[in-house]
Amino acid sequence: MEEKIIASKPLVSIIVPVYNVQLYLAKCLDSLVLQTYKNIEIILVDDGSPDESLSICQQYAAKNPQIHILTQENAGVTAARLNGFLHSHGKFIMFVDADDYVSPQIVELMLRAQQKYQVDMVSCQNYDVKDKKVLPALVRPAIGYYDKTKIRQLLANNFLYDKSTGMAGMTGVLWSKLLRRSFVQALLEAGKGLIHSEDQIGVFKVLYSINNMYVMQEPLYYYVERKGQATRSYNTAYWKNFELLFKRLQEIDQENYLKQQLPNRAFVILKDLIKMEFKNNHVSILQRYRFVKKNFSYALWSLGKDADTSTMGKKFQLQYNLIMHQDFLLFAVLILLNDFLKKIGIKVVKMFNV
Repeated sequence: MEEKIIASKPLVSIIVPVYNVQLYLAKCLDSLVLQTYKNIEIILVDDGSPDESLSICQQYAAKNPQIHILTQENAGVTAARLNGFLHSHGKFIMFVDADDYVSPQIVELMLRAQQKYQVDMVSCQNYDVKDKKVLPALVRPAIGYYDKTKIRQLLANNFLYDKSTGMAGMTGVLWSKLLRRSFVQALLEAGKGLIHSEDQIGVFKVLYSINNMYVMQEPLYYYVERKGQATRSYNTAYWKNFELLFKRLQEIDQENYLKQQLPNRAFVILKDLIKMEFKNNHVSILQRYRFVKKNFSYALWSLGKDADTSTMGKKFQLQYNLIMHQDFLLFAVLILLNDFLKKIGIKVVKMFNV
């Protein structure tokens, strides 16, 4: 099988949206130009970066002919990826975020799996990198080959929400995937207009379309958690974003695979959005309360009210009841009290050297 891969050498396009990542970009690009599989094109899409990111891209492109640079006015990650895809030529497509980095064997090993199992998509595992610590992420879903029937089972059982973990049953990211070209444009267009979870709906769209996939055991991607990441910052636009996300999921889900999962996921999102508002330290508590009242999504509330609380712990059940009764003040008190006790607890531990 390895000889066949070397003989055929299909072109793989690696698309990298670039925005304001000058401190991380060199490590990302080093990991790409050092790939053991050489028949690649690396398409860097500068999304109107205000820092030195474009200059770094140009320096690498001058030394590496497989690097191609596109520039656009700031339009977001989905638009950048779509721009890169429309200018790509590869039979297979990969996405890498510019503040992350990859194993030098990621293309070779994922392509080897694709050719061995003849699948439309390959998904590898990843490491989470935070504060210089590198830890393997939770494996989701189970490793192995998935035919159409098994993909449908995944969609219906826990793709969006797994009751045992409270998380999605499959990582909703595009950056750990090798995709057959014919499925890529549709999955990117599914995420248009979203500023959060555009990857998740893209993965959902592609699972609805592909015939098979293979989930690898090897962690080959290094996801770097950093301050200033868009998805980790306060943004009041998230309320409308998630309303649009759930509307799109329901539009795609013609077979109703997600029917039992949508309410639980909607509750989790609603809870996180309220927490986001009350942890906005730039305004007073009263203003935070007003923002929650103003932005509160009744569309998500309507979905979340049907969540299955039987598997929730007492903490989640309490949060569920407060949110469903729209008792935001008590919810805020519990959030802030919990944060305060955590801080006190840390200090007590340090004082007594426990």
